[in-house]
Amino acid sequence: MTISAGIATALVVLAAGCGNEVDPTPEKLDGTPSQEFEQEDLDAADGASDAVEDYCADAVSEAQRLGCESHVTEEDIP
Repeated sequence: MTISAGIATALVVLAAGCGNEVDPTPEKLDGTPSQEFEQEDLDAADGASDAVEDYCADAVSEAQRLGCESHVTEEDIP
């Protein structure tokens, strides 16, 4: 596997498909607030293109979707 294929695979694994809105105050499993995402990541995910949102739609959690949508660009999509 090439590095770029590995990165793309990792990003797909980091994606989540549960709507288009980003929860700015996600919770940890124990119910306490999580502040794991920087505001610029939240903003980038909120501004993701339709193509990026489609690419990230198979993620298994909101955190994975947000990570994907905030770091993948249309140029990264095969």
